[in-house]
Amino acid sequence: MLAEALLAAGADVERDEVAPGRPNLVARFGRAPRPDEPPDARAEPGGVLFLGHSDVVPAGPGWTGDPFEPRRDGDTIIGRGTTDMRGGLAAVVHAMRAVHACAPELAMTLVCTVDEEVDATGALHHIAHAPRHRFSACLVAEPTGLVTITGCRGATNLRIDVAGASAHAGRPASGASAILAATDVVAAIEADHARLAGTPHEVLGAATWSVGTIEGGHGTSIVPDRCTLSVDRRNLPGEEPGTILADLLADARARIGERARPGTDRIALAGAVEMTMPGFVTDPDSALVTTVRDVVRSVGGTGDVGVWTAACEGGFLAAHHEVPTLVLGPGDVIGQAHQPDERVAVSDLLTAARAYALIALRSAHHHHDDAAAPMRASTATLTGATP
Repeated sequence: MLAEALLAAGADVERDEVAPGRPNLVARFGRAPRPDEPPDARAEPGGVLFLGHSDVVPAGPGWTGDPFEPRRDGDTIIGRGTTDMRGGLAAVVHAMRAVHACAPELAMTLVCTVDEEVDATGALHHIAHAPRHRFSACLVAEPTGLVTITGCRGATNLRIDVAGASAHAGRPASGASAILAATDVVAAIEADHARLAGTPHEVLGAATWSVGTIEGGHGTSIVPDRCTLSVDRRNLPGEEPGTILADLLADARARIGERARPGTDRIALAGAVEMTMPGFVTDPDSALVTTVRDVVRSVGGTGDVGVWTAACEGGFLAAHHEVPTLVLGPGDVIGQAHQPDERVAVSDLLTAARAYALIALRSAHHHHDDAAAPMRASTATLTGATP
């Protein structure tokens, strides 16, 4: 449906297969760079690069209706993904259609990736295969309540495997408890979390740790010979996931050795980086941020600026295309996304679409007065339809 909507709007649409049945989608308007064009450092920037993802998290329990059958309730649309982030994508398509109708030569690109919610395979595929073209800005249409997000930390998912030795629980000294050793891994994480809190980034704040799951053992009467931890680490620019993992394992091994529990010499730790998503920072005092904030105010938003506690794929494109990147979209990532009866306000979608359209127009070096005339037509189009 997304491809059909973009084709109807006048885009050139490319489906780029990441895995069987799992394509990225790239839509280009105007003179946006094509994949067969070699990058040219002298070329004019290829307009705004919009970024979104097509996947959603599982529905989960607690819904008052079918989570995958969109329904309208007054000013809101209810359904899984309405906020994260089908609403943002709908607003982008609506804006691109309106801008292309009044300025068909204007360059705009949308990259919509698969599996952002899982392991970012779509974004990784894009940066592995897409030429490094120039763009004036990258706007990630994730839900920010139309606050202009100028940066976010990276996210790294780690798996820590603790191996011990099983024995009868009546004589635990005959074994080596992987679960007890795992508590030393948690202690190492807690200690580093406290250390990081004392050295925050000037814009993004502190890096953090969170233990998501612990699973191990075989039964109450058996000394556990295995335990696995899944761990979230929010990292700052310049931090390497491999180094983070190595440092954690070194500290945990030292703590396990200091404990001198029975079977300590039979405990082994191993770890893996299962997913990593880079962060990014855009100067909040830059001309781009000033323009975006002014645009948001002009369409009825607050024009507030901030940083995000969540992560997104913007860091991949920010680094790959060397493009200033912002996150800006309708909906509330904390109060609405990933929850039962996920919803987004139609009025917020229209406000976001107006903002995206104005930003795209101004990215082509239109002055405010030059953009006003075409935007009168665009605004009429945007007001008369629902994404």
